[in-house]
Amino acid sequence: LRGTLTGNGASIGATNAITGSVAVSVSDLVFAVLGQQTALTAGTTTDSLGNPYTAQNAGTDAGAATGRAFYSVATASGTLTTVTITATGSTNDWCGFAAVVEGPFSVIDVNIANITTDVTSPFACPATTTLSQAGEVVIVWGAADGSSAWTASSPNLLAGNANNSTNIKVAIGYQAVTVTTSIAPEFTAAANPSVAVL
Repeated sequence: LRGTLTGNGASIGATNAITGSVAVSVSDLVFAVLGQQTALTAGTTTDSLGNPYTAQNAGTDAGAATGRAFYSVATASGTLTTVTITATGSTNDWCGFAAVVEGPFSVIDVNIANITTDVTSPFACPATTTLSQAGEVVIVWGAADGSSAWTASSPNLLAGNANNSTNIKVAIGYQAVTVTTSIAPEFTAAANPSVAVL
């Protein structure tokens, strides 16, 4: 893990900055999550280095918490200071978190649909299914209501958490694997949310 960036606010804007300072090299992976209270409006992602981003999927609305993830295999090197995610401005709380994982990365192997069915710690993320090669990094994330810090269950490692008040929180985890068998990382928390996206 090269480093992380965070952001949050009481009212989501048309652009929402996740900030920090992380040295990025070409082919590193930048993975960002935007959590939003109530409505799912996250749109597109850019960063201060001009790297291109792809949405993991259309995002998932669990009701009181929503989340959408974006990733970039970096094409530009330098110090990453901002990842910006667009949304529809409203009074909804939001928070964002981005993690930079050292490469080289080339392509995304498996892109799994999110689930909203697990709100009891430990939270089991969707299984990857069989991987195409040994020697990959599995990235997992969650968005939920509440502000309880999540931890990662080994061998899943915690990149970090972000939250705004007790209305929305997000977390990202990562796990280097050397096998092709299906992987289902987990998070744990001291308090269970009422809704969650994994």
